[in-house]
Amino acid sequence: MIGLITKDFLVMRKALKSYVLLMGIYIILAYLDFFDYSFIITFIQMVLAVMPISAFAYDEQAKWDRYAMSLPLGRSGVVRARYLFVLALTLLTVAAGLAGTALLYLTHQSDPLEMFVTLMVSTTIGLLIPTILLPVSYKLGPERARPFLYAIVFIPTIAVVLLVKAGVLDMSLLKGMDLLAPTALAGGAVLLPLAGLAALGVSYLISCRIAAGKEY
Repeated sequence: MIGLITKDFLVMRKALKSYVLLMGIYIILAYLDFFDYSFIITFIQMVLAVMPISAFAYDEQAKWDRYAMSLPLGRSGVVRARYLFVLALTLLTVAAGLAGTALLYLTHQSDPLEMFVTLMVSTTIGLLIPTILLPVSYKLGPERARPFLYAIVFIPTIAVVLLVKAGVLDMSLLKGMDLLAPTALAGGAVLLPLAGLAALGVSYLISCRIAAGKEY
């Protein structure tokens, strides 16, 4: 299991180094007030969220799945390793986000609660993307699943914009969140990633079922 997770990190090590460098640059730019923290952490989360799909594509090119699925670990074990890779990336991103939050709070006296809520929301988005894409990748393959990524990102965004313009969705309700107690707001924000983890668990069960019935 650990070997399979390590394999994913080794396969994606060049991309990870680039993203770590990019993350450092963006944190510096946020420190210099060139970019908003909310944009940076959301962008980084979404970039890292598609990395498991890229690892999936590399495996398919190398015909790795045909070998991996015959390992004593079993098909469910191989699937589990890929989902644990997702969780490892999520933890690394959350740790970097908390470090950025602390840095900006200490140097700019930024609102730590606002940044924490942003981090929790972006973490949830980062969990939901592989939650949807991984089962689709196991079913259709990573290349055929890639268009679903654009659907996941753009369709909800376009839908929200259209609903706001049509007056169906009232964004002013978000202003009411400022009236909540900080502890209540922080507690509610923490529940979002937990919901994302629950969805990821359901996604794992679906992927296991797909992998069990698939011919490699």
